[in-house]
Amino acid sequence: MKTLSIALSIVAILLIGLFIGYLVWAPIWELPQEFSFDKYDVLKDTLIITLTFAAVAIAVLGAAVYVIVRQTLLRETEQRIIIERTKFRARLATNLGYSVYKLKLLEEAIQFTKEAHDLTKGLDEKERENQRLIGAIRNNLASYFAEAGCEKDLARGYAKYIYKIRHKFPENSETWEQTYNEVLEAFPDQ
Repeated sequence: MKTLSIALSIVAILLIGLFIGYLVWAPIWELPQEFSFDKYDVLKDTLIITLTFAAVAIAVLGAAVYVIVRQTLLRETEQRIIIERTKFRARLATNLGYSVYKLKLLEEAIQFTKEAHDLTKGLDEKERENQRLIGAIRNNLASYFAEAGCEKDLARGYAKYIYKIRHKFPENSETWEQTYNEVLEAFPDQ
């Protein structure tokens, strides 16, 4: 499909170049019966030929730039779609985990939330929205681990992470601090 669109673009540009060439050369081809040269005719013809080739070259260059920019934008858009789809699936798994947790099914909640956490491994943690999502997932996991009394090291690591970034997200700060304290109570330093 991409090759076809590139080929059609190049054909269209060549046709435009031929049309421009026709417009430039048509008056010269239809010479009057009484034809005479003056001293600047060769210069004019050379200039017309040069300008025609320049117009075709500009058209071809424009097509090449268009194709390159289009391909780059398509590639970036595809990557962005993959990232957004991954974030959506992670949010969905997190919400499903929380819903299952509310039904007192702690093991299943941990499983769904772990799946959400695994989905976020490819995301850039420096981006604010990604950091918020990862923080929410780690908050839930730390809370579930504390309640289940398992995965001490992971729970403490996730609790430290959310505690460290809580100031960036004031709307989550209180909940994340509460989870941090919950984890420290469940898994005190020895």
